[in-house]
Amino acid sequence: MDNKKTVGYTENFTYRCLEDHQQVNAMSIVSPLNLDYCGMEQCEPGHRFGPYVRENYVVHIILNGCGTLQIGEQEIKLSREEAFVICPGQEAVYEADGEEPWEYMWIGFHGYVAKKIVRFMGFTDECPVIRIRDTELLKAEVEKMLEARELTFVNMLKRSSALYAMLSMMIDEHPDGREIENPSNIAYVNKAVEIMMQSYAKKIKISDIATTIGISRNYLTDLFKHEFDMSPQNFLMSFRMEKAAQELVETDESVQTIGINVGYPDPLAFSKAFKQKYGMSPSAYRTSAVELIQCDTKGQYAKWYHL
Repeated sequence: MDNKKTVGYTENFTYRCLEDHQQVNAMSIVSPLNLDYCGMEQCEPGHRFGPYVRENYVVHIILNGCGTLQIGEQEIKLSREEAFVICPGQEAVYEADGEEPWEYMWIGFHGYVAKKIVRFMGFTDECPVIRIRDTELLKAEVEKMLEARELTFVNMLKRSSALYAMLSMMIDEHPDGREIENPSNIAYVNKAVEIMMQSYAKKIKISDIATTIGISRNYLTDLFKHEFDMSPQNFLMSFRMEKAAQELVETDESVQTIGINVGYPDPLAFSKAFKQKYGMSPSAYRTSAVELIQCDTKGQYAKWYHL
């Protein structure tokens, strides 16, 4: 198995795309929000994408033209200055109009505040579409992400800054999307996360965390699923694995020591859990190369994808 981790950048007259930043942005629990990909395209008449199911959130913003989105039984006709969201696990198909094909841009992202951000932008399960007042301001932020494509720490900050700026603009356009949150529930979730981040190296049970903050395990699970789309156990395991990935890259500690550092004293159990999340062993992850592949033809980068 090739352990290379790649990010693709494709640019031509009608298509620009930065892909697979999840290959190098592993810290989705440590960081609240991460850019996975972004791009913009003037589609050909009748261009169709899907059916396809994603693991992250993706928002498309229509700059010009029109097309159709289908999610489940919903079929929605869309035009310029509208945006649509596709959520993790949803199967979607979208198609450019045959006479006036759309030009759109997109961002894909994940992280433990991603679900809340999508709600605050005004998207709902019943209506995955919102209006956009100023697409040019948002386009400028996508341009910044595409320009900051090189795999450097400074460019990572630039991409993150543009992502946060873009999403905050969209939230400001839809103040009604900001639901009133129960302060007690938020306090419970924040306290549980704090305990996990302080105690992940120890043998810790979700039921003990719930008892410590004064609620039942079932209630805590419901709160996490509402806030993060995952159970407390999955949150804790992801946090441990992502801390391990960070230590593998940034320290010279042995794999066994890193396993112990993140709460896995059994090396085999640690290796199995890590491989389940990253698709490779801890040792392979540590030595894997990271490369930016630049292409000029849409779809050309796909052959470089190694996972």
